[in-house]
Amino acid sequence: MSNPPHDRAEYWIRFCCSFLFFGFFIGIGVIRVGESWGWPIMITVWSVVTIAVSIYTARIGDEAWHNLLSFFNWR
Repeated sequence: MSNPPHDRAEYWIRFCCSFLFFGFFIGIGVIRVGESWGWPIMITVWSVVTIAVSIYTARIGDEAWHNLLSFFNWR
């Protein structure tokens, strides 16, 4: 069940938590995959993907965390 944020503070808390969490893992992925791209392109890709995932997670709520983390389920 989706649980959208009720006020601005909750939205920004969700945004910041997801930005830190997914930003770290997306950064690792971009560095591993995009070594030949160059730093400006790698930083741009990291920024766009991290902000998009953070906005998605902040707007949708707990279900977004479940969907994104189940994507990385290796079983």
